[in-house]
Amino acid sequence: MKRIAVAAVLGLALTAVPAGTASASAQVTCGNYATQGASGPNARDYYWGNCGSAATKIEVWGLAYGGGVRAKQGETCVPAGTAVLIGRTTQYLVTSFEGVDTHTAC
Repeated sequence: MKRIAVAAVLGLALTAVPAGTASASAQVTCGNYATQGASGPNARDYYWGNCGSAATKIEVWGLAYGGGVRAKQGETCVPAGTAVLIGRTTQYLVTSFEGVDTHTAC
């Protein structure tokens, strides 16, 4: 029952996330990374950066309780040399997001 509730919370959290792309004007951080969110001291914005020379498809996973509960949130295409926002949370100690490279062009 708790897993269903956590999956629902993660799903709702991702639906509120705009599909934003950060430009790679200087340098892109490769793979998963987080920045301080604007919603408070425990808020985080999660990104996945593509340092490759071609666009790649990633799976976006919502994590709860340190990864003890994982729920696939969907897939997205990340253009070469950019980073995309894959999720936001107001409490990083409970929920977070990660991208997994599928090594598939898009």
